[in-house]
Amino acid sequence: MYRLLFILLLSFSFTQEPCEGTCFSEEEVLNITNNIKELQFDVEKYKEIEDNLNLQIKDYMKNDSLNISLINDYKNQLQWKEEMIDLVKPKWYDNKYLWFFGGMIITGGSVYLAGQIKWVI
Repeated sequence: MYRLLFILLLSFSFTQEPCEGTCFSEEEVLNITNNIKELQFDVEKYKEIEDNLNLQIKDYMKNDSLNISLINDYKNQLQWKEEMIDLVKPKWYDNKYLWFFGGMIITGGSVYLAGQIKWVI
């Protein structure tokens, strides 16, 4: 009795049930599952690519902020150099020709005035 029941159950399990709507063969089901697995793999790969791109964007933003700070530092350095040039630049009274001719005039004037003195003895 049990054998007959077992055989009936096995025969029902191997027969294809009438389907409503669309029925797929085993090959089609395997193709669909393979396509689903491939798409899931692609989704995971694209998520990794997106994460990588987001990290690159963050690195770019850090690099950009560093470049901006470097540009500001260089501008400050140029301003300080201009101030140093103004401090080190010789003034009008540091002109060697001015001192030379001024010394000649003073020396010449003092010699002339010394020659104008009359000695009374």
